[in-house]
Amino acid sequence: MKRNAWRITPLSGGWFSIDGGTFFGIVPKKIWKKRLPADRNNLIRVPCRTLLARRGKETVLIDTGYGGKERARSLRGYALDEGNPIFDSLARVGVRPGDVTQVLMTHLHFDHAGGATAADENGILAPAFPKALYWASGTEWRDALDPEPALRGAYPQENLLPLAEAKRNRAFEDGEEILPGLTVLVTGGHTRGHAAFRIETESEPAYFVGELAPTSLHARQLWNSACDIDQLTSRRVKPIIFSRVFDESAVIYWPHDPRSAASRPAGRKGDDFLTEPIL
Repeated sequence: MKRNAWRITPLSGGWFSIDGGTFFGIVPKKIWKKRLPADRNNLIRVPCRTLLARRGKETVLIDTGYGGKERARSLRGYALDEGNPIFDSLARVGVRPGDVTQVLMTHLHFDHAGGATAADENGILAPAFPKALYWASGTEWRDALDPEPALRGAYPQENLLPLAEAKRNRAFEDGEEILPGLTVLVTGGHTRGHAAFRIETESEPAYFVGELAPTSLHARQLWNSACDIDQLTSRRVKPIIFSRVFDESAVIYWPHDPRSAASRPAGRKGDDFLTEPIL
């Protein structure tokens, strides 16, 4: 058995609808709609994929989806799934909230961190995974917990303050091995403190790239979300991370690809990377 190998299970943290132009940024609709068609309102339906990584006594959840508190957003057109999708997904693989020991977050937007908190039996918001530590980059925590006015809408405090108040939030740094075989890559771009993760498995390394490439289509250098706070950083960092992925023949897990949860490298054209789905 390979030392420090993790068992990975992709999970759903819920599906939601998003404007296609927001999702693909400067890429013209006539190009992206051939690959991911939108409805008559220009909306596309995408998942919030998370990863469950297990090894020994550690049960690690990477991202949480939007949880069960975001009904107001559903009314604004997101059309969120009912209930608490991440709890449902964990239950299907036999994991209870109390079993999770660490929660690693690529960043703290609602569709990745909304499931980090939930109402307890008294209706009070608390950490959804009561025994877990919650990790994000130091920059991300600073921006999220004390956001400047322009960022307040990006970081709903009900997802974050209960973690800080319970002293469950922790900060990681670029290159840090949080647990053996599980390494952080702080990329910036989508947010100033956005991170991706490299995970050792029994067969090959795996990367959860977060919003650096929300779908396999975004493995192209110039295909970025309009929500990226720093487009230039995304475009600079993406070839660096994907070069590592390709050099290692690693599996890539996507957070929002409606067609596949994971892919393998399939080719490269300059700074554009081509992949083929495996899940």
